[in-house]
Amino acid sequence: MILAVPRTMPWKNGGGVTHELWREPAEPADFNLRISMAEVAADGPFSRFPGVDRHLALVRGGGFRIVGPAGEHVVTEVGAPIAFPGEDPWDCTLLAGSLRDFNVMVRRATGLLATVRRVGTGPLPAGARFVFALVDGVAVGPAGAEAPVPREHLAILEAPDTGLVAPAGGALVVSVS
Repeated sequence: MILAVPRTMPWKNGGGVTHELWREPAEPADFNLRISMAEVAADGPFSRFPGVDRHLALVRGGGFRIVGPAGEHVVTEVGAPIAFPGEDPWDCTLLAGSLRDFNVMVRRATGLLATVRRVGTGPLPAGARFVFALVDGVAVGPAGAEAPVPREHLAILEAPDTGLVAPAGGALVVSVS
């Protein structure tokens, strides 16, 4: 397991700040897979990403409501992921002040599929490549040799048979196939 080192940058639309945790490929302007956290301090539109599937989960704060052509999502529970198309215009309303969210974006043309699940202790699902700690007390690795993942950090998994120790619902697992 390796812990991601965040790279902070402004949002594509200039409305906030993102802490990029993982990007494939690492350097070109476009990405196939991108994992990040965003600091959201005000209501406003989402940046649009044509051809990208987005997954989003609340990490900290009072929640949000997003509305777009594909419907509405109201998120008030930490770690409950939602998914929506990135090319659509989505507007976000904060429900109780600023927040931090977790984002996974996958370019459809690559054929990659990402799944984001909230989990607790147990074996990791097939295709698990990343673990994001929502709370303290998360660790990954072989039984008896688990390594801690600090709260709000992303672990990049090196072995597919890694186990997880976490309070119930205390981690998000990103599987990619």
